[in-house]
Amino acid sequence: MRRPCLKVPKRLASRAIALLKALGLYERGLRVKREGESVLIPLARWPEESELRELEEGLGRFELSEEDFEPRGERPSLLALLSRSIPSELLDLAPRAFDIVGDIAIVELRPELWPYRRQVGSAIMALHRRVRLVLAKGGPVSGAFRLRPLTPIAGSGPTETAHREHGCVFWLDVARTYFSPRLSYEHARVASQVREGELVIDMFAGVGPFSILMAKRTGLIIVYAIDINPVAIHYLARNVRANKVMGSVVPVLSDAKEVVQRGLSGLADRVVMNLPERAAEFLESACEALRPEGGILHFYTFAGAPEPEHEAVEALRMGVERAGRTIRRVLLARKVRAVAPFKWQVVVDAEVA
Repeated sequence: MRRPCLKVPKRLASRAIALLKALGLYERGLRVKREGESVLIPLARWPEESELRELEEGLGRFELSEEDFEPRGERPSLLALLSRSIPSELLDLAPRAFDIVGDIAIVELRPELWPYRRQVGSAIMALHRRVRLVLAKGGPVSGAFRLRPLTPIAGSGPTETAHREHGCVFWLDVARTYFSPRLSYEHARVASQVREGELVIDMFAGVGPFSILMAKRTGLIIVYAIDINPVAIHYLARNVRANKVMGSVVPVLSDAKEVVQRGLSGLADRVVMNLPERAAEFLESACEALRPEGGILHFYTFAGAPEPEHEAVEALRMGVERAGRTIRRVLLARKVRAVAPFKWQVVVDAEVA
């Protein structure tokens, strides 16, 4: 089948696919193919101008062309498997997607499907042979540690796992630490902007997906990776060793505001603020952390219709001005993912003076 495609060096393939998925450009029904030292990735359509800019920012080197691709081998969908084990009147309520973290799957179930949770779990394991444990979400992410209740519905074993992303390995316990595989593109996008010599503060580092990838890709930087959850810091320290970024990533167990006040004021070239439910409360500390001449903020928040990007930019602007600083320019504002009907997680990258 002839389709538009993106041609990149092999080393950029995983980053390119993650970016194309985030932009809705990846053609899942066709096989990626290799051509010498390059990879050709099939596209669902030709990119628009704004999407081309994001591809240029995220990848640097790429070519667009049109090629013939082979279809992927057909395998049953989750819905097809569930049609054999749950009542037909409940199929419209069945999950269409779920997260896989390492060898653990995490799925959200409607209350009507709870009596059939084991059938759902078994179907997911049949679809993904490397999954050894399926957990059902028992509520939203909440609390200072950003955790949610999880209930085993299929498989066995501990909730600790090793998740691989962009050439890094992240050890974590999905029940005791926060981690979202849906932020894979964001981890790579932010890391691609960091330059050698920078001092970066990751205010809500978790097990280290932003911090470690930045250090792994850039080399000569210092990242202060802060989190208030001692279990997250335990895994962060383990991941620093596993990914060989000792000396570049410094795990800090504390509240981010206290760390800035105690010794990081006026030092940062860049601050990452991935705590969308509360990041606005930390904007004064983030601005205090930036160098007097300014720096970059990566601000994550929740915002709703009709203009979530505008709402997020205004929340950032007000917080920066409360801190006595100004936004020199907004570099990017984009919806990261939907979190509820008419509500999104939004990221704003801004240069602060």
